[in-house]
Amino acid sequence: MKYQQEDFKKIVGQQVKLLRLQSGLTQDVLSERCGIYRTYLSRIEAGTANPTLLVLIALASTLDVDICDFFRTTR
Repeated sequence: MKYQQEDFKKIVGQQVKLLRLQSGLTQDVLSERCGIYRTYLSRIEAGTANPTLLVLIALASTLDVDICDFFRTTR
């Protein structure tokens, strides 16, 4: 199956949100710990932002997950 850029942004956003909620963190707390704006995190979770590798590393580190977990789907 061929993925479009939008598909990856949505997959990553959904996974970030899921992992954040499982960690019991709010967007405010996670964004502060990662050094990004809460509005940017909100756009990542909505699948409209295209986060950089450094932001993904910060999110993975803060959420204590492997960066690959952001690309896992149940499809």
